[in-house]
Amino acid sequence: MLPYIKIGSFSLPTYYTFMFLGYVAMVVFMMLPARRKLYGIGKLKAFLFATAVLFCGLLGCKILYVIETWPETLENGLTLGGFSFFGAALFVPLLMILFGFAFRMKIRDTLDNCAINVLAMLGTIRIGCFLNGCCGGRPIEMFGRTVTFPTQIIEAILDIGVLVWLLTIELRGEKSTRGTLYPLFLTTYGVYRFVIEFLRDTPKDWLKLSHGQWFSIIAVIAGIVWLALKTRSAKAQGTSSGAKPSKNRK
Repeated sequence: MLPYIKIGSFSLPTYYTFMFLGYVAMVVFMMLPARRKLYGIGKLKAFLFATAVLFCGLLGCKILYVIETWPETLENGLTLGGFSFFGAALFVPLLMILFGFAFRMKIRDTLDNCAINVLAMLGTIRIGCFLNGCCGGRPIEMFGRTVTFPTQIIEAILDIGVLVWLLTIELRGEKSTRGTLYPLFLTTYGVYRFVIEFLRDTPKDWLKLSHGQWFSIIAVIAGIVWLALKTRSAKAQGTSSGAKPSKNRK
C-alpha cells in the first residue's frame, strides 16, 4: 500500500492526491472541444462546471455519510474525514440542477455532463483508495499470503468502461439520447456496485445487505424509472408531432 507519495521532503496523502487528479480529469473532459461544441459552452464555463460538480459531489458524499453514521455524528460531531461515494451519485443531480440554472444550461445537458464528471471522479479516486488501502475487499489467500480482494481496481475499471460507453453515446449527438446519460449511469453503476459489495468486507446489517447494496437498489430503480418516463415522453411527443390535423366538416 502507498498511503503517502513522497516528493523530496514532502509527503502527499495518496487518497487526496487522486481526488485532485479526479478533479483534473473532470476539467479535461469538460474542456474537450467536441463536448464544448455539443453543449455550446466556453472554456471558463466548462472549468466552473467541473468545479461545481466537485463541490456538489463532496457535499453529497458527506451528506450520505452523515445519514449512514448519524449516531456517531451526533456523539462526536462533524469531521473532515468520512465520505460515502454513493452520495455523489444520488445527490449530485439534485444539487447541480441549481447550478445548471446559473450556467444557463438545460436540465438534460446539466445532468448529461454530471454523468461524465461523476464517473471521471469515481474511476480516478478508486485508484487512490487502492493505493491508500481503504475500501478494499475481503481477505483472500494468494501465493501463501493474505491479501484483500482488489475491489477498488475492479470498480475503477468498470467506471472507466461505462465512462467511455457514455461518451460514445454522447458524441453521436443523437437527439433521442440527450438527457439519458445520468439514468444510464445510475442503472449500470447500481448493478455492478451491488455485485462488488459481496466481495467487500463491509457490514451486511440491513436485511443481510450492506448500505452500498441498498443504495445500489435505489440507484437502479431510479435509473430504470427515469429512462421509462423519458421513453414514454419521447413517444408521446412523437405521436403528437406525427398526428395529422383534422379537417372541419361543414
